[in-house]
Amino acid sequence: MAFASLTLALGSATADAAPVKSKAAPAHTSKSSAKAAPAKAGKGGKSAKGGSAKKGAGSSRHGHAARAAAGAAAAAAPMGLERWSPAPGASAGNADDAKEVAALRESAQAGDAKAQYLLGSRYRFGNGVKQDLSQTVQLYRSSAEQGYAPAQSDLGVLYANGRGVAQDDGQAAQWYRKAADQGDGIAQNNLGLMYAEGRGVAKDEAQAVQWFQRSADKGEAAGQYSLGVMYAGGRGVKEDAKTALKWFEQAGEQGHVDAQYNAGMTYAEGAVVKQDMQRAARWFEKAANQGLASAQSTLGFLYANGQGVPADPAKAVQWFERSAKQGYTLAQSNLASLYTGGQGVGKNPQKAYFWLLVAKDKDASLEARTQAAGEALTAAERLRAQREARSWKPVREEGLAQAALRQ
Repeated sequence: MAFASLTLALGSATADAAPVKSKAAPAHTSKSSAKAAPAKAGKGGKSAKGGSAKKGAGSSRHGHAARAAAGAAAAAAPMGLERWSPAPGASAGNADDAKEVAALRESAQAGDAKAQYLLGSRYRFGNGVKQDLSQTVQLYRSSAEQGYAPAQSDLGVLYANGRGVAQDDGQAAQWYRKAADQGDGIAQNNLGLMYAEGRGVAKDEAQAVQWFQRSADKGEAAGQYSLGVMYAGGRGVKEDAKTALKWFEQAGEQGHVDAQYNAGMTYAEGAVVKQDMQRAARWFEKAANQGLASAQSTLGFLYANGQGVPADPAKAVQWFERSAKQGYTLAQSNLASLYTGGQGVGKNPQKAYFWLLVAKDKDASLEARTQAAGEALTAAERLRAQREARSWKPVREEGLAQAALRQ
């Protein structure tokens, strides 16, 4: 059975514009949206195109498309992740936590810049206190005006996203610059993103590269990823796909999910380095385990075809299903194929029809296939599946969903 394969494209773009800890991102959603987006820790769109999958789907014929996608997606940069995030399991009702908040409040009122920043971050995320972004802005500003770089950087994030203040790219860029000039790697990446997109500053891709380089040299995964994107697309620097891969791998080793995906695509495509499907599969699995839908779909394809991993239809089903539930159209149509053929799962024409109905909403080319699948069912079965498809909504996996909430 043939499966639709992913077009080998680099990257991932988030839908919102929101600086948070940051990345200049290649994209991976059904259509690549190349907008620079100050982001929020995670994740992702997907640039995927259906085609016939044959063993060796990573052939060099995809090379031009991959590089073009990388260049376009470089603009789709999630802008910035928060420096601070709530401790796992933190609770507003914890007695020790209440004491810590009280101590922070006392120090903040005494003018301690770090305490002001930490207390502001608690108000930002509702950690130990009721969420109050106006308090966050006030505390961050007090801290930032004393020159505390983390507060300057995160105040920039709030301005870039319009959180607790009116959205203002100019103010965002100013605060990023103050922190970046102090050597803050996150702010350096975010400022680079502003230059890459011309937000709050005149567009200047060469300047963007300089800031990404500074961030990357400090070991910031987001800066490494952003720099990789610029080299991949030849933006502000001479195109150099091998250097791009180097930075993607460095960021990927630190857990940067989009960088992991890009590294996998580069090894699968085989135009930059010798094709290595086993290495590609390892990178895809890292990204898939973090909840990246495009990586999950790709990994399902590899298991279905035995590329880089032993053929295992049951594992293909598992990965396609995880991706499909997040709304990834290609995975939905491939999952329908497995339910139709009974590969890795029991034959189930009703489920096949259901997933085709869901996928067809975003891919009109599936119309004839969906109609044929429906004709194999009874009228009652068709109506049931149609009702379920109309009410179905994608659910992002916990890891990426939590990251998206850190705004």
